[in-house]
Amino acid sequence: MIFPRFSVRRVLSAVVFSSWALAAPLTALAQTPAWQRVEAVKALVGNNLQSGQAVKLELPLVSEDGSSVAMSVVADQPLGDGVYIRYLDIFALGNPTPQVAHFELGPEVAPLNLGLRVRLGESQTVVVVARSSDGRAFVSERAIRITTSGCIAGAARLDKALEMKERVRVPKQFVAGKPAEVLTMITHPMETGLVPDASGNMPDQRIINSFTASLGDRQVIKARFYRSMAANPYVRFTLAPNVNTDLQLVWREDTGRQTEHKAAIQVASN
Repeated sequence: MIFPRFSVRRVLSAVVFSSWALAAPLTALAQTPAWQRVEAVKALVGNNLQSGQAVKLELPLVSEDGSSVAMSVVADQPLGDGVYIRYLDIFALGNPTPQVAHFELGPEVAPLNLGLRVRLGESQTVVVVARSSDGRAFVSERAIRITTSGCIAGAARLDKALEMKERVRVPKQFVAGKPAEVLTMITHPMETGLVPDASGNMPDQRIINSFTASLGDRQVIKARFYRSMAANPYVRFTLAPNVNTDLQLVWREDTGRQTEHKAAIQVASN
């Protein structure tokens, strides 16, 4: 029997080509931004995606505790006269409920510098989609490694008497047109309804699902929270009021309970 002759070079070439052919789709997948594989995010972006780093996501590379991970979204580059970030959506792609929060923002919150704490169930990619008042879309994403899942433990067990208690820090005085930092937090377990209690029963979801901030009668922040927000929801934002007024904050639970807070805003002229 006569066997065909194969040169070593030809055999090695075939092996290399086959390996490349198998690896090419995986390489392309790895190079594709994570957000492009999520329909909800793609729907927000549409055909309006802008390049560059106009919006930055600040997140640690590693967190030992996924139950409360601090993150910030910053958009401090000029977007054009009178243009500001109007909508902000935050996603944790590896969570059972990927959407973390949705914000509708007024020009008084520009330039955007917003901080919050999220609950991450595993190592994953966090994505933010910012849409400007003139219709442009900006996307930023970052991978984070989680050592201990934020979804293993049940909700924080708070004394019922301490729930729905707010803590707010507002500058004693603002300078007209210059942003200053406001800190807000409300005590709440943010019960996801995904983890059995001590008796093995699955509790109902019970979360703070709404947060609003208004200057006088003008609403400057309208936020919807989902169960990926960490317990004791915390929101830090910058505010640039131009006149003396009141800052009114309202937190609402999905059961209908709510807490309100009012603070006087004093503005000094430049």
